[in-house]
Amino acid sequence: MEHIRIDEALFLGGKDKGEFLKAFGVDIFFDDQQKHCESAYQHVATGHVPHGVANE
Repeated sequence: MEHIRIDEALFLGGKDKGEFLKAFGVDIFFDDQQKHCESAYQHVATGHVPHGVANE
């Protein structure tokens, strides 16, 4: 069984995620806001986390 290791967390304060993630070369991206996921999924594997204030 393979394990996933998350070794960095970056907080961009609401800025557009897609181009940054592409330039930074990340492997996977998680966010609680759907609009951030829509920006990111074109560049990197993306997961929406359906929790937090934005999802109430």
